[in-house]
Amino acid sequence: MLALHTTRKQISLMSDLPEPERGRGEVKVRVHYASLNPTDAEIVEGKLDLFFRLNRVRSEVLTGLEFSGIVMEGGGRFSAGDRVFGYTHLFKGPKTHQDVVSIPETYIAHVPDGMSLAEAAAFPLGAQTSLVALRDLAELQHGQSVLINGASGGLGLLAIQIARSLGARVNAIAGPAGQDVMTEMGAESVFDYHQTSLSEMDGSFDVVLELSGRARFEDFRHLMTPDGIYIPAEPQKELVSFLGNPFRRQKLGYLLVDRGDTKLLSELAGQVERGELKTTPPRTFAFSDFSQAFASLKKPGRIGRIVLRLQ
Repeated sequence: MLALHTTRKQISLMSDLPEPERGRGEVKVRVHYASLNPTDAEIVEGKLDLFFRLNRVRSEVLTGLEFSGIVMEGGGRFSAGDRVFGYTHLFKGPKTHQDVVSIPETYIAHVPDGMSLAEAAAFPLGAQTSLVALRDLAELQHGQSVLINGASGGLGLLAIQIARSLGARVNAIAGPAGQDVMTEMGAESVFDYHQTSLSEMDGSFDVVLELSGRARFEDFRHLMTPDGIYIPAEPQKELVSFLGNPFRRQKLGYLLVDRGDTKLLSELAGQVERGELKTTPPRTFAFSDFSQAFASLKKPGRIGRIVLRLQ
């Protein structure tokens, strides 16, 4: 089978790897599209090598978390020919930058009607993470206000919509290229960080969702309500700020969504079918053009998601 092979901070396309065998409780899928995430770039750069060793990961395919495709061998809720999408575990699950994957059926769901396979591959991580962050972790209530930084990416555009569906007032920050699409997705006010710095902003937000990876809690503290909750995409980098003042009423939300969940993904798929969630077409690269795709992933100001086309 075709797959991306990562070794010594290099990535290459291989065509002679054996197809995986379907294990108990798994579904074998022909992968049509697989997404690219910042985590994939970190894997290639060797930043997660220690964690792979600690988890005794020996696979030659280390990149790829999200995917969509057609079931080859089913079981349980999934039958051959079904269109499915899912999100695998970073360390314990099979990776998706290969054209055949055998994956636990608990990580996947059926692709909703009206959604393309390309859109489906770019959907699960961002949608499930946004839902868990805003509904379950922040317990966002109707009428509350949320500020989303880095809102023009794939996760951010879904977070805007999910916050709106929960009845929140949404404010979004991104570069100039993302202003129109953030408004289209439901943001009441949008800010261009090129024009207005965080220190210059005014406001009082119940929830701050930091998705850019470039800002920290102290940058938002003056914008939060006294009981506000701050949810960063990389919470491990924020612990020192909060440990320094354990009596602070403002809270850090520790966000960790490490694999797909069939129940949540099916719930989100239903929202797409009912028109409650919109998806945006991702930028698509042929599998053989993976180098260009990884280079594009690192460009600032990127709108939406990137996927690789395997079929």
